[in-house]
Amino acid sequence: MNFTTGLKRTSIYAATVVLSLAATTANATCSAPAAPGVDWRGCDKSHAYLIGANLSGANLIGANLIYADLSGANLIGADLIGAILFGADLSGADLSGAMLMGTVLDNANLIGADLRGAIFSDGRSCDGVSLGACN
Repeated sequence: MNFTTGLKRTSIYAATVVLSLAATTANATCSAPAAPGVDWRGCDKSHAYLIGANLSGANLIGANLIYADLSGANLIGADLIGAILFGADLSGADLSGAMLMGTVLDNANLIGADLRGAIFSDGRSCDGVSLGACN
């Protein structure tokens, strides 16, 4: 084997690795549609229009949902640990049983949101009638 043949094999191998990595990225779940149990962990869904979406049981760990419109959305039992919901509209959303540890909710609209059983950073859970605030 001469230098040129070895270089061609190395180039083919490198191209195969790059294409393999690209295929893995292309199959990321970030492009999946909103659905119960969707895996959008770490995905950028900032400014997303998700009004009334059913995201029950969704994996939204570390997701970027800045200014997302989730009004009326079903987020029952969703895992929002470390998600960024700065300025998000969660009015009327059902967050009952959601995991909200480390979730950024600054400037988020929680008017009428159902927070019963939601778990916050300090480990407390909302009980009773918890609409828009943890009672």
